[in-house]
Amino acid sequence: MSETMTTSILSELVSGAKSPASFREIRLEAEGFLAESRIPSKKHEDWKYTNIKRLFDNGLNLISAEDITFNSIDSVDVSWSTDESLIGSTAIHTKEAHAALNTSLFEKALVIRVKKGVQVEEELILNQTITLKDGEFTATRVLIVVEDNASLKCQHHYSGTPSNSSLLNNLTEVFVGQNAQLELNYVQEIGEGNLMTTTEVECQRDSNFTTNCVQLYGILLRNNVNIRLKGENIETHLNGFYMLNGKELFDNHTLVDHLVPHCESNEIYRGILAGKSTGVFNGKVFVHRDAQKTNGYQSNNNILLSDDATMNSKPELEIYADDVRCSHGSTTGQLDEDAVFYLRARGLDEFGATALLLTAFASDVLNGISNEELRTSLEAKIQDKLKEMRA
Repeated sequence: MSETMTTSILSELVSGAKSPASFREIRLEAEGFLAESRIPSKKHEDWKYTNIKRLFDNGLNLISAEDITFNSIDSVDVSWSTDESLIGSTAIHTKEAHAALNTSLFEKALVIRVKKGVQVEEELILNQTITLKDGEFTATRVLIVVEDNASLKCQHHYSGTPSNSSLLNNLTEVFVGQNAQLELNYVQEIGEGNLMTTTEVECQRDSNFTTNCVQLYGILLRNNVNIRLKGENIETHLNGFYMLNGKELFDNHTLVDHLVPHCESNEIYRGILAGKSTGVFNGKVFVHRDAQKTNGYQSNNNILLSDDATMNSKPELEIYADDVRCSHGSTTGQLDEDAVFYLRARGLDEFGATALLLTAFASDVLNGISNEELRTSLEAKIQDKLKEMRA
């Protein structure tokens, strides 16, 4: 593909777009994929409920990404990089259009590396405040590497009140080494903004990976989480909780790819929807032919607090091995009126009874977060949003 053609393709999507000189090889791969796939519309199966293309149709202006701030931890190597061999090695930019767009346009990556055998006691906290204006677009990139026999806990907070015609595109690549442990927690509350994140994870044998995502505010939030289990005896936990009100649209797509035997994956996503909001969950567990002795569990449960809220849920299992234990399921319904009546009969008012039941509903996800302070903070934010839903 010629440089002129490449520039034309990117400029068609984002004004002022050009391919930076660094990471040239993966940028060319991404631009080639983007030229063929384009930005998906609602005609694409994976995007049938989520119209992200409208933002590009109206025109977006590329701006430089703001640095992500983080607390200082001596035992973790944290740096901004314009040259890191693992960036792009998951090849996600050849599979998803928005990952390709990110790879074509990001300027530098935040690289987090825990060296072999290091057990990090203090939690690493990344705070990304989004201040985009009308029609602005930015791409940010994160690489997390936890080497063999190491461990890390990390929080990534998205906050701010960007414009509803702006878009932040973040791509995080994660590598969990042999016998390593990583807990990665996302908190998304961006007011009137649009956020699309992709998390691409590769786990090696005997490792443990947990990710929890809590979505609280945003006009449009789209999360793609893809996990590949590449060694035996891996344990993964993939959890999500989302609360929607008004016309908010939160879309979660997940893939757990079991490639080898003797691995376990557990997935729980739960949502509370009010107003005229729309939720989407599409979760897939793929068990390959060689992945015998796989344990795979997936569950998506939703509560609708209004007649105008809509939930689209599609849990999937695709199994090619014959010695596995796998299950999946989905439920969407109203709050149990008998349970509310029971609590009110014991002295709680209607809001107190409803809040208690909904907080308990969220607890299976929140309990996956090991940081008690973060759990307590999120429980308080859930209570605050419930009050908004009630108003």
